[in-house]
Amino acid sequence: MLILAIEGVMDSSLAITLDTLKAGAGFHARSSSKEQIRVLTAGYRKSIQTGAGLRLSTTLTFKEVIETGLKPDWIIVPGAGLMSDKEITARFAKQDAIEAMRLLQMFSNAKVKIGASCSSVFFLAEAGLLSDRAATTTWWLAQIFRARYPGIRLDETKMLVRDGQFLTAGSAFSQLDLALAIVTDTMGASVAHLCSRYMLIDQRPSQARYMIQTHVQHTDAAVIAAERWIDEHLAMPISVSALSSELAMSSRTLARKIQSATGISPVKFIQRRKLMHAVHLIETTSMPIDAVAEKIGYQDGTALRKLVKREFGTTPGGLR
Repeated sequence: MLILAIEGVMDSSLAITLDTLKAGAGFHARSSSKEQIRVLTAGYRKSIQTGAGLRLSTTLTFKEVIETGLKPDWIIVPGAGLMSDKEITARFAKQDAIEAMRLLQMFSNAKVKIGASCSSVFFLAEAGLLSDRAATTTWWLAQIFRARYPGIRLDETKMLVRDGQFLTAGSAFSQLDLALAIVTDTMGASVAHLCSRYMLIDQRPSQARYMIQTHVQHTDAAVIAAERWIDEHLAMPISVSALSSELAMSSRTLARKIQSATGISPVKFIQRRKLMHAVHLIETTSMPIDAVAEKIGYQDGTALRKLVKREFGTTPGGLR
């Protein structure tokens, strides 16, 4: 397995990758399998600086990876720590990023499996590897991602999305989930289970419960107005026609704007907005679930329980 360490890489994301894969390799070495697991790092230069200013001496340079003809089972790109559209644009222009994307394209053509998390998913997208594919990234960069790459089917609520040879993960610490999935793929489910117990890795199928409503910003004024109106009328049953009427536009126009800005239908947009408020109440208060359901316009807690189970893979009680 080869980890691409790009200048400014998130220290936590890099460390999580190395620790999880090396723990897996250690457990695997004690099994009956004779296959040797090697975890290598590669950088544009032999020494790269992390986001926190530490130095990593890489196993190989990008040039040496090509010269040796290395073909790993997996290429892994830890989170890059990019926070804005401006930072992403500037990062893509740097030579090490250009060479990293060329390397990713080369391995993609060779059918090597590739995994990336958080803002590093942008490198895969910019390299053209995710066109017409499903992917995820960190939820707070979702709107930037969607605007840049409309041809990619983004679902920022998912912790992990696998499409063909590509595995993408959400926000920074979803690197744990990505690394564990790669351990499962290369070393087997039993080794992955040992890793998860050894490192106390909990399963988190969704990013949705971690989203902060006020952090997610849209450039479309109609979508912002729709969010505000929903938030002010959470206890009411809200239909798409009622929402579009309040915003003085047709249901079709509203649907187009919401789909373009968020990648979901108006019905799911309304539902998710209500659900985020419900999750906040569940996690921060001791209100009974039926009372929480009433606060978001549901007649009883049954529908809310089903929705929480579907979106988060757990019960409302599991969120407390």
